[in-house]
Amino acid sequence: MISMKKLSRKVLLAAACLLVFSPGTLSAGNDDHDDDENQGKAFFQSDYPNYQYQNVYNGYLQPVVTAIDYHTRVIYLFNYENDGLIIIEPTTIPGWPADLPLQHTGIMPGADVFFITTDNTQDHASYVIAVTVNHIDWNAGTADVVVDSVTAADVPNTPPSLPFVEQVNDVQGVPDWIFGRGTQLHGFTLLPYSNYAYVAEWSADKIHVIDLETNTFAAVSPITIPGYTEQTHGVTFNNSGTLGLGTGYYFDNSFIDVYEPNRETGDLQVVGQIKLGNEKRHAAFTHYVYWLDERFALTAAMQFDKTSLTPSTTKTIIPPSVWLLDTHEGTAAKIISHTNHKNGKGVFRSPSDLTVANGKLYLAEEDSIDPTFGEDGYISVWDITDRYKPKFLKRLKPGVELPAGYSVAHTISPSADDRYLIIASWVSGYVLKLDTHTDTIVKVWGPADGLVMPHGLFSAGSIR
Repeated sequence: MISMKKLSRKVLLAAACLLVFSPGTLSAGNDDHDDDENQGKAFFQSDYPNYQYQNVYNGYLQPVVTAIDYHTRVIYLFNYENDGLIIIEPTTIPGWPADLPLQHTGIMPGADVFFITTDNTQDHASYVIAVTVNHIDWNAGTADVVVDSVTAADVPNTPPSLPFVEQVNDVQGVPDWIFGRGTQLHGFTLLPYSNYAYVAEWSADKIHVIDLETNTFAAVSPITIPGYTEQTHGVTFNNSGTLGLGTGYYFDNSFIDVYEPNRETGDLQVVGQIKLGNEKRHAAFTHYVYWLDERFALTAAMQFDKTSLTPSTTKTIIPPSVWLLDTHEGTAAKIISHTNHKNGKGVFRSPSDLTVANGKLYLAEEDSIDPTFGEDGYISVWDITDRYKPKFLKRLKPGVELPAGYSVAHTISPSADDRYLIIASWVSGYVLKLDTHTDTIVKVWGPADGLVMPHGLFSAGSIR
């Protein structure tokens, strides 16, 4: 059984949010201007203590980040304190079902259990695999692990059910990676103050709920809500576990779904939707959200222009941008606009992930859905002292602050104290450690270390 104390370590004590909008589609008004008329300030800092523990496994918060490799199908354990790396061949783990394509990971704060999700194949279902950690020895570079459970989300040879989409102009591409091979389980998240975790069946319309007491699916799983759970990359909860936000990780999906979780059963109740823009001008294709506090969150839109899925009522797709979500009012305000230049004070490439640390917003900007693919990738840094008017600080570039040939900055996973950001590029084969005190890269794991296509990062102590 997983200790409730472990699950609540990261959680900030806060009162439950008061919901003031009713179920249904809620949209912002004319919020597609660069300047927002709303006023308000915030300075977000982590309240998580910066404990230092031994560099071998024990029962406390561990400096461990999990990941998988798309190509070699191995599991990575990174140590962001001593820069350790352990590579686990999963077929050597007692109880591992088969040589499977891997997708996402999740890990408990004490690093005593981690989860791996797999893709559907002709012979195997898509699985959520729980792995018990008996011991991690960073000095020896070894991990004693064993499979605790293997839970099937479907049946073998289940195809994806993604909406058909085509390219209609020279600005917005439709890359092959979007369509996938079969069912894919993405976006592992934890519900604070509960015994539940969640993964999204992004390739279809389901959210699977994991009971952390049994490491199998809960009675309410899977959750399918028409108009909400399609092509979401996961549900991310605020620190009190009173609200969850689901993204629209697909072309022309301009909504952020708002849910109220039941912490006793793991079920999700629809509260409403927040539209990024309006019917005539809107942003779309969101990968992640980041909660600033119990009420406000940030998301970033990746889409550049129209596709065959774009409604006829839409005059303009607002290009890659960052949005402030107000979950009380059910509104979204664009706070960072697009730029066409790598030195511009806006969002340059599609921002797939984002986080806030030490009063700064970090964007993983990837070249993944425009007409070219994987030519470059950037990490941009913003002063977010005023959450309505972030100030551009710098953009880390390939061959300068980032390794030469670096492309597609995809996932950001912060350490529990926000000192370090672990950032993965599954295209160029790098995992980077960024020091948020100096905004410099202080460690590079890459092809020389055996990395090929690292993906699905999750840091112990995080809830997503």
